[in-house]
Amino acid sequence: MARHRPNEHLAELLTEADWSAGELARAVNALGTKHGVRLRYDRTSVAHWLNGSRPRPPVPDLVAQVLTRRIARTVTVAETGLVHSPSDESLREAVLTTADPIERLVTLCRTDIDPAHRAVLNRELVTTRPVPAREWPAPGGGAGTPDTVPAEPALTTLSDDRLDHMAVVFATLTERYGGAHARSALATYLADDVARLLAIPHSGGGLPRRLLRGAAQLTHLLGAMTIDACLTNVGYLYYHSALDLAHRAGDRTSYAISLRAMSLSALHLDDACHARQWSDQALETAGPTAPRAVRSYLHAGRAVIHATDGRRRLALADLLTAERHHDPAPRGTGPFTHYPLTALHYQRALVLLALGDRPGALAALEASLNTRPANHHTALVLLHALLAQTLLSTGELDAALPHCRQLFHHYPLTASCRARKALTALRNALHPYHRHPQAKETRAHAAFLVRRPSLH
Repeated sequence: MARHRPNEHLAELLTEADWSAGELARAVNALGTKHGVRLRYDRTSVAHWLNGSRPRPPVPDLVAQVLTRRIARTVTVAETGLVHSPSDESLREAVLTTADPIERLVTLCRTDIDPAHRAVLNRELVTTRPVPAREWPAPGGGAGTPDTVPAEPALTTLSDDRLDHMAVVFATLTERYGGAHARSALATYLADDVARLLAIPHSGGGLPRRLLRGAAQLTHLLGAMTIDACLTNVGYLYYHSALDLAHRAGDRTSYAISLRAMSLSALHLDDACHARQWSDQALETAGPTAPRAVRSYLHAGRAVIHATDGRRRLALADLLTAERHHDPAPRGTGPFTHYPLTALHYQRALVLLALGDRPGALAALEASLNTRPANHHTALVLLHALLAQTLLSTGELDAALPHCRQLFHHYPLTASCRARKALTALRNALHPYHRHPQAKETRAHAAFLVRRPSLH
């Protein structure tokens, strides 16, 4: 760590926040855990920062974010007196400041493919990067964005079919095995194959709207996979790229879907402000003419956010709207055209759990379990873990243990940050029953699985 003069900026911020050094350290550790970063800072560590030492990224960004929440105003990294190295900054600038969205995506993918560069890029805390205001053509106006024009029919059809098929392939892999499985393959596919498709000259000099839409949707999937691989900050960079491509394509639906995913990721990071903002913006962007499946998906996501905020009436209203719009006979089965009933049941369970309705949540979880395909291993880990935790919270150990055993069956097939966190939470939920022989054995098995080398 480089040494500097005493950090008066950080000292002033601690005074403004009315925090001790130990309280700041605990807040940074907690937020780091949310981002998949294990930190063990204490008051002595913060004392070193105050004396001029600088922690490695992403800690400066974490410090700025926890102080922002505590003080209720934006605190930048520069204000904390904790800065990044010039080499790290140059790499991030190459990715973040490229003006063209296609060039920026290709640069991001190629940087991500290199493990060393990926690690540097993931240190940049981008989860609070603002989403710029967008202008959209009037619904039904028929006018495309300036750089989207029709292309040759044969090439357009080939590109559409190819990208749509690959979206199904990678969405299916994620459902079955988790986002860390084959993630780099999608990054490489976007950087090479899709980049070449986007570089082919088209009639009129522009890009076909549906080709841009396909690229946006694949980028969205890569963002979701990347976050599930515990690379939260890189995942948000992909989501922002997906938004840029969807806007360039004039595709409100894909744009809204990415915003909804970002909003729930923000909620998991305890960033309720952006969660609310992005979920509202997603529904506003999609508008009343969005497909039924998309409207159901968006309202279900916002219902979870309202419920977590304790807004019972708004949460139940959104949940009812999601159920009313759900299409029992969808026109397509692709990841961006179909909202499975099993997923809606799971969202209902999350809403009811947040509102304190355990019986209703258990019924929704069972309904989701009964409609979930047997090879969706990651989703089944999450389902069985949440069922077991909910049962344990009401003292129903005997009913919870079979779900633990089912989870253990599916977990080794997953490469998923969500699955690992679910297993860890279940292990903690079993602690009050540590004197029970079966519970003790189950908890030991969970601990063994958590310690196993990851497939990530």
